[in-house]
Amino acid sequence: MTKSRVSAPQFFSVLYLSVLSSIFMYISSPKTSISQTDSLFRPVAFIVISVIFAIPTYLVMKTVKEKATSGLRVNNKRFFFKIISGIYALVYFVAILRALARFDLFASSELFPGTDMTVFIITLVIVCGLMSLLGLGALARAGVIFTAIVVVATGFVMLSLFKDVDLLNFTPLMEQGFGRIFYDSLYFALQGAEIGIIMLFLPEIKGRIVKAYIIWAILSGITFILILFFTIGTLGAFADTQLFPTYTAVTLAEFGLLERMDALETAIWVLCIVEKVSLYFLGITNCLEFILPKISRRIIAGVCMGVVSLMLSFISADLERFYFMSYEPLVIALYVIPVLILPIALIIYLKKVKPYAENIPNN
Repeated sequence: MTKSRVSAPQFFSVLYLSVLSSIFMYISSPKTSISQTDSLFRPVAFIVISVIFAIPTYLVMKTVKEKATSGLRVNNKRFFFKIISGIYALVYFVAILRALARFDLFASSELFPGTDMTVFIITLVIVCGLMSLLGLGALARAGVIFTAIVVVATGFVMLSLFKDVDLLNFTPLMEQGFGRIFYDSLYFALQGAEIGIIMLFLPEIKGRIVKAYIIWAILSGITFILILFFTIGTLGAFADTQLFPTYTAVTLAEFGLLERMDALETAIWVLCIVEKVSLYFLGITNCLEFILPKISRRIIAGVCMGVVSLMLSFISADLERFYFMSYEPLVIALYVIPVLILPIALIIYLKKVKPYAENIPNN
């Protein structure tokens, strides 16, 4: 891996693309209607919850910085840190399966109905695995370019959809009550499980991380509001009958001779999913390399790609397995474990760890 540090804006451009892939691949369900105007509250909750739930990660950063300032370094060779690394690797392994299984369902149901997309998905796995071997620096530089492309293309599609927005599609606010809004907003915020992976790359990020993170949360929320606005405004109640309502809305867009804007949007969705999965692969490889230092990271990455490919082939063979990857407790666990539980465990441990002679650098 290229051991290059990246700036905070570069890193969060990758995270921006990653979280966008979640809203692009947002699946409608009987429990959470997307056609209600109240859906526009969900991105606001996403911003607030993302900022609040990042506090444990901030406290870990602060604790490590305080120890470094006092002349102490945390001994990260302890068994405790290997357990934490193993849990992080497992969480983001499952997250990769969930992201690619959802993309597989999208491709086989919307892009090429009835077509077996296994070969394409496995190819995507290999591409993402190889990209992860280039290191965080390469992913971040690509992320900046991809972000510019995604923002421009998505903005273009939204302008094309503006004429199709019907204000009659918007329902009265609070129609389903505050309790329903609170639950839907909280569950929607779980789409941003990417924030947990920040912990794995803190040493490689330079600059004002907290400021960049807050800007990322706000910009992501604003983007979500715009996407939901155009989805509701163009589809109305019809959105709840579609498996991927965002994609259905995009199919309505056309601009002059460009009558297939959905092809353009699909291309940028692929960019988002590539950045997301590549970042997850990199995080997993880093964790496993720490646990198994004698094994080459290329071998680790190759094994991970093989296992992911086999698991996805197993999942794609049965629709019920797709549904399991969207099982509510699983979605909650993929957010709560890396975002809250593991950082809190690190805080407790770091506050109690005693300085050892080998941790004191020679001045």
